[in-house]
Amino acid sequence: MRHKNYKHEVAENFMRNEKGQVAIFVIVALIIVAIILILLFYPKIPFIQPSAEVSPISFLKSCTAPEIKMQVKELADKGGYRNPEGNLTYGGEAIKYLCYTAENYKTCVVQQPLIKENFEKELNAIMKNKISECVDSLKQEYEKRGYDVSLSRSDAKVSFNPGNILVSISSPMTVKKEESSKSFSGFNIEMESQMYDLLMLSVSIVDYEATYGDSETTLYMQYYPDLKIEKIRLSEGSKIYRLTNVITNETFSFASRSLVWPQGYGLE
Repeated sequence: MRHKNYKHEVAENFMRNEKGQVAIFVIVALIIVAIILILLFYPKIPFIQPSAEVSPISFLKSCTAPEIKMQVKELADKGGYRNPEGNLTYGGEAIKYLCYTAENYKTCVVQQPLIKENFEKELNAIMKNKISECVDSLKQEYEKRGYDVSLSRSDAKVSFNPGNILVSISSPMTVKKEESSKSFSGFNIEMESQMYDLLMLSVSIVDYEATYGDSETTLYMQYYPDLKIEKIRLSEGSKIYRLTNVITNETFSFASRSLVWPQGYGLE
């Protein structure tokens, strides 16, 4: 009797296992069929994604930052000028003399005492239209999402500050949609940058060039471990300074000709 019951239990367990396996196979088959249908008909299936809220700061930063970074680099390679007058050509690049004298034995005369301010002036002239285009694109983005937009044009300014480049856009904007309404007096966009420090150090080096005829670059690098200064001396007495932040890889270059000795009396 026990032997028969044992056989019966074994048979029932076998049937249950077989049914379970069949059920698993059916589920797997249904999943495979569903995947095939999705792959076949996916282009025809409308994908509805919730409309994300517009972030004006993020939108404007993504629109302006690439162009600003590119223009800053190009200007910095030339001493902060688009088309520098009073320059020397080195490596195919026209580099502005920020301190210069054509005479021997004399220290140079500062050509641009407001290095940072001039750089900002040049950069703002380049970026004016681009920033305006980005504000227009922001307005269009809101309108595509069903907002009514009121925009007043004012001014925009790019400036170098410790640790960042700041884009201040004074364009009051009001956006409305049904019962929702938002007003912005303007937008401030920050981009990480160490260009301010490079420009301030350049002012100091130019001052040394004008006062003593040369500068001791190793002292600067001892005080600023993230700073690298290259001083390239040319045969006719000019020097090219290239300041680099080794962390951000930002650079600023300029030329100087000061306290030049005739050949045979040159200082090494």
